[in-house]
Amino acid sequence: MDRKMEKVITETVVTAVKKDQSGYWHVFAQTPFYAEGGGQPADRGWVDQYEVKDVQTVEGTTWHLLDQSLEVGSTIKAQIDETVRQDHSIQHTAQHVMTAILQDRHGIETLSFGINAEDASIEIGTEQLDWDQVEQFEKELQHIIFENRPIRKMELPEDEVDRTRLRKPTDRTGMIRIVEIEGLDYNACGGTHVETTAQLGTIHVTGIKKVRGNIRLTYVAGNRALRMTQASRAALRSIHQTLSTTNETVAERVLEERTIRLEREREIKELELRIAKAKVEAVLQEDDYVAIHIGKTEAETLTMAIVERVAASGKIAVGVNYGTKKLFVVHDGTHDLATGKCLKAVLHELGFGRGGGSNKQAQARFDSLIELEKAMEEIVRRLQEGVLPC
Repeated sequence: MDRKMEKVITETVVTAVKKDQSGYWHVFAQTPFYAEGGGQPADRGWVDQYEVKDVQTVEGTTWHLLDQSLEVGSTIKAQIDETVRQDHSIQHTAQHVMTAILQDRHGIETLSFGINAEDASIEIGTEQLDWDQVEQFEKELQHIIFENRPIRKMELPEDEVDRTRLRKPTDRTGMIRIVEIEGLDYNACGGTHVETTAQLGTIHVTGIKKVRGNIRLTYVAGNRALRMTQASRAALRSIHQTLSTTNETVAERVLEERTIRLEREREIKELELRIAKAKVEAVLQEDDYVAIHIGKTEAETLTMAIVERVAASGKIAVGVNYGTKKLFVVHDGTHDLATGKCLKAVLHELGFGRGGGSNKQAQARFDSLIELEKAMEEIVRRLQEGVLPC
């Protein structure tokens, strides 16, 4: 960890307090907390017994968010959460290593960087990157980690900064903080970092996503990488136990299972179409311009298919699905009935259910089967009697 940033000031004085919708923001005479900036989240920790929820620097002043207001002039004890600081330092230093290798060895520029709760990410200036390339990139990263290169942090006057070596130009003046990874990177950076590349442990790329014509790489390093590896191993072990596979056979077996599932889905769809046709014929035998279909055990898609087919015959179709507690009202456009408007009005009068729709098709969802059945009865009665609130 960055030794300068690691020092914890145990006692300091409250110099200012202000309140907003987030809570109480405090300024201290001195602070060990790193404020959010440059893609790195703020430190977490405690002021006396109170948790520090956020740290922001505004116009050169560092503000600390607490749920409790402290008295201006009071002496307090401040302590950072070392676990959070170490994690952020690892993810941030990993970004430096990734950026340096991508730019110096592959000519790919890093455009942005951020640390989230579960992973971190960089957006890089290339349109294409595949997993074979990523795996080779990870080997390059691991080699740098194994070399245990020292990482130096220096506060230099602006005229002593070697601007020809800077990773990217800086417009900072006065004292400039330089982070140097031996033989790899020389960067103006105010974040927190580890002491050597070996402290990164490992860096795993977890995702590749195209964004704005560029590529976003998500990654984890240090304990985050260990947790991800353990979670992946637990998931793989569960698959092995379920499918009786090994590491060598699991991919083939999963593909087989997918093929079987797709075939079953196709067969189910064909059966649903046959069932729908039979049920539609049964409903159409009834001599009523309002046709009712009740789906107690079928999928919602089947209920909707039946209702739409009934409506295509010229009837007003009312269908309910018990599994999803949904009600449908559909017609083919030959009826002077704004189904969405009418359904919402009936629901309002009943005092339960949520729904709406267009002139020809509407649906509603209910919290219980009792509400669903009561709403269906009321809608059907009003349609049959022509008593509608619209």
